[in-house]
Amino acid sequence: MAKAINEKEEESTIVFDKADEVLNTGEAFIENNQKPIFIGLGIVAALVVGIILFKSAYLEPREQTAKESIFKAEQLFAMDSFQLALDGTEDAMGFLEIIDEYGCTDAGNIANAYAGVCYKQLGDNEKAIKYLEKFSADDAAIQYAIIGAVGDCYWDLGDAKKAISYYKKAAVAENPAVTPFYKERAGIACMSIEDYTQAIALFEEILKKYPEYSNIMDVKKYIEVAKAK
Repeated sequence: MAKAINEKEEESTIVFDKADEVLNTGEAFIENNQKPIFIGLGIVAALVVGIILFKSAYLEPREQTAKESIFKAEQLFAMDSFQLALDGTEDAMGFLEIIDEYGCTDAGNIANAYAGVCYKQLGDNEKAIKYLEKFSADDAAIQYAIIGAVGDCYWDLGDAKKAISYYKKAAVAENPAVTPFYKERAGIACMSIEDYTQAIALFEEILKKYPEYSNIMDVKKYIEVAKAK
């Protein structure tokens, strides 16, 4: 018993000795490398301060200017003047110029979505995809709707498989307005490539989870058609 206690004490002594050694080594390292360490910390601090100054002195004023610039382009968009909304007029910047000039602002981000929709309306689906995929939103419903719009572009390009992939991503929203709409689109696209099993599964998910969906009668018809195949 006494031997066991002595062995434990010896083990503890070794552990504490090693701990002291590590601490002493660490202190010696700091003392020997104090200048480089503090230079490194200074660089980090300077970086943080630089980001704050950049945001307050550069981004925020540009954000306001970008918001003012995008207003007229939005008006052109609302009038279905999609090409003018993209290119701008003599007295108004278009979405493309706003993206180039203010791409790092919120307005520049929104201009990507507008530009994508403009190109979609003009029939240039490849450019539409390019700009839609640059857009990001904090609002999940908006983000998923844009993902679904990319799916529409691929559908128009004749790529049903990619369209299905994007429609299914958009349907993840679990939003009563967005989810059943893109599940229905995914189901139709599945039927176009004769993947009736997946189509039926998608349509039946709509029936189960979203019985109040506005196109529910069409969904029921799709199920009948798919099951008959």
